[in-house]
Amino acid sequence: MEVLIETLRDSMTEALVPSIMSSTPTNLFLVEVAAGYLVNAVGGMFFYLVFAGLSFWYLYVFKREQYFPPTLPIDLKLQVRQEISYACWSIPIMAVLLTPFQLLIVNGYGKVYENVDEYGWGYFLFSIPFFLLFTDMLIYFIHRALHWNIFYKYIHKPHHRFRYTTPFSSHSFHPLDGWAQGIPYYIFALLFPIHNKLFMVLFVLVNFWTISIHDQVDFQGAGIINSTGHHTIHHELFVYNYGQYTTLWDRLCGTYKPSFKTNELLTGKRIIKKRGSKAKAA
Repeated sequence: MEVLIETLRDSMTEALVPSIMSSTPTNLFLVEVAAGYLVNAVGGMFFYLVFAGLSFWYLYVFKREQYFPPTLPIDLKLQVRQEISYACWSIPIMAVLLTPFQLLIVNGYGKVYENVDEYGWGYFLFSIPFFLLFTDMLIYFIHRALHWNIFYKYIHKPHHRFRYTTPFSSHSFHPLDGWAQGIPYYIFALLFPIHNKLFMVLFVLVNFWTISIHDQVDFQGAGIINSTGHHTIHHELFVYNYGQYTTLWDRLCGTYKPSFKTNELLTGKRIIKKRGSKAKAA
């Protein structure tokens, strides 16, 4: 993200300064703020609409017979319209809230670095699971706090508006909800060294993951990875499976409920599960 902000900032500065505006520190700062906001708002909207849309089309339209969740109504027009409209209202506001933290990192207040040799390949590789485990821990406790009545009623409830989710549910958050669950990534970059391009790649993968765990198509089932099935249970029952990537903190804190896979990974074959019986491939 920082790479994109810096590139857009430099392009905007070259285009606007000094032809349209003077190169005062205040104007240069405003250009940087605008660049950061555009990366968050336009980039976030584009990513959400394109990749949630592709996921929805592939799983629910193109491969409907294999993957369409039996929990959802046949006609999803109303639900999807409400999910998209809420997300498109929320993402630009979330961008306002998150941009200051990005600008701190861009301006050198974080621990983001450019040269792998600064910390070596060993730390570079170690920082990947470190990033995921650290943010998973923070998001678990933030997410659990969002279910306290004082926060749930006004902030988190919109995301639980539909008991059974679609890929378009993924970013359909109240702006403060999205901000609270997005801030751990920037906290990591402010506290711990992470390569700038790796940070951007992980941030993109995080958003792919967010879409994936809302599609109700589970190739894994119970395990240490917080699969789609685990998050489906969270939306259905509310008090289980608060984790983002793993079930570690749910297991440690007594909020874990195992899921079951809905489809075979290699063949995509739907697995039929009757209550109280083992799942069988269709």
